[in-house]
Amino acid sequence: MRTEVPTFDAMPQMMANILEKLETLEQKFDALQSNNNVEADAWFSLQDLCNYLPNHPAEQTVYGWTSNRTIPFHKNGKSILFRKSEIDAWLMQTSRKSVNDIYDEACAYVANNPKDRKEVTRNHV
Repeated sequence: MRTEVPTFDAMPQMMANILEKLETLEQKFDALQSNNNVEADAWFSLQDLCNYLPNHPAEQTVYGWTSNRTIPFHKNGKSILFRKSEIDAWLMQTSRKSVNDIYDEACAYVANNPKDRKEVTRNHV
């Protein structure tokens, strides 16, 4: 980082350099955003999905999920396709709450619905 004080005569050149670097950063940022949008809307085949999921389930397991309609999928003829953005949302949706999360929700419910309920303490959990 520069520590020298710029002169008044050097200011126009410095501003030009700053604007040039800013434009370069904007181009890189736009490129990153477009790459993320394309990646989020990517389509997976059954095998791609099995490789993408954290536990790498067997194909038969995924077929079971589709027949039970527990996983989002699209059917094109006999092909089963999966959209990455929908799979990511599904993975986030299936997370389990911790004991502390459940306790906080119970306290919030009791606070918002006071009908002679006794106070909830950590000893009850």
